Amino acid sequence: MKPKPSFFSLLSLPKNLSHSSPLSSMAQTQISVDSNPPQDPPCCLDSPPRDMTGESHADRAWAYWTKMGRPRFLVAPMVDNSELPFRLLCRKYGAEAAYTPMLHSRIFTETEKYRKEEFTTCEEDRPLFVQFCANDPDVLLEAARKVEPYCDYVDINLGCPQRIAKRGYYGAFLMDNLALVKSLVENLTLNLQVPVSCKIRLFPNLEDTLKYARMLEDAGCSLLAVHGRTRDEKDGKKFRADWKAIRAVKDAVKIPVLANGNVRHMDDVKDCLEETGVEGVLSAETLLENPAVFAGFRTAEWVSESEGGGNIDGKLDQADLLVEYLKLCEKYPVPWRMIRSHVHKLLGDWFRIQPHIREELNKQSILTFEFLYDMVDRLRATGTRIPLYLKDAKSELTAHSCTD
Repeated sequence: MKPKPSFFSLLSLPKNLSHSSPLSSMAQTQISVDSNPPQDPPCCLDSPPRDMTGESHADRAWAYWTKMGRPRFLVAPMVDNSELPFRLLCRKYGAEAAYTPMLHSRIFTETEKYRKEEFTTCEEDRPLFVQFCANDPDVLLEAARKVEPYCDYVDINLGCPQRIAKRGYYGAFLMDNLALVKSLVENLTLNLQVPVSCKIRLFPNLEDTLKYARMLEDAGCSLLAVHGRTRDEKDGKKFRADWKAIRAVKDAVKIPVLANGNVRHMDDVKDCLEETGVEGVLSAETLLENPAVFAGFRTAEWVSESEGGGNIDGKLDQADLLVEYLKLCEKYPVPWRMIRSHVHKLLGDWFRIQPHIREELNKQSILTFEFLYDMVDRLRATGTRIPLYLKDAKSELTAHSCTD
């Protein structure tokens, strides 16, 4: 049986694939893996076979990343929280690429309901990384083949540090079995039409981390996302991400690298890009509270850290963002548990001021959009408003002129 060509021999993008379509022109069609696949999936135009081009793996990884538009601001994979409506909301406010939530490869291959509920996308949802957890190369490949027509990268979760990952033997707990990790990457690389990316955590010893990164690159990984904490450093508020270690990984490999950790607002994003030298920055928890981070908005918690202190009301608040999110959920249905989670994350500060409204929400065993829209109206009727802030361009200009 003739093997399928790798993504490297299928590099070009179809002309009709847009990675920058505005949300206002968003198609109303939700796509699932059990839909009919597009006739021209990404990277399916003819190009010379890999062994005839003379290009290295790294050269092709960079060529592909360039065709993706070199996105700098990315929505990190978040279980139950980086689903289609939330990805689209973040894209409207500056995110240039996004990961799906982590999908369980075995359940994904076996259960149609799981596939339809847990993975949906649409034409504007690009560039898109589809992330799987796995510990069986053949099962992972079967799952990956179902999504490759709808994404730009298939990502392997090698970084989840949670107890459920330990029980299921996936995520960061595969760091104890590098032979298995290598086989997962190699099997996908040799059999998919889209490139393979990996999201990892640090080993306690930096040299072990660098060897790990080089091994993944040699196995065929085309993009590496590095969470700057170890497997045991689960609490992001207690443990700062190690940007120096991420910089060392960036310097140790030849493929594109992304950074994850310590991002609270755009000043952090800029600092991270400068200090690590990476191609892009992932945000997770911060986006859950403020999906407009990449558009320069910041919550009141971080206003005081702004250089010069020149911040103005951005005429946008988390209730506004929640309403936008709910409207997207009406167009692109997702499980209610995801919606409930986003409501609590976005309105956490508001609920602390009006806890009785939060209690009403908690008592609702079955949610409806009518109830949630009414809840937002009742919050606003109390006079509660917690704005998001933007840097005052005039203040910033004044600060720069004073230091020239």
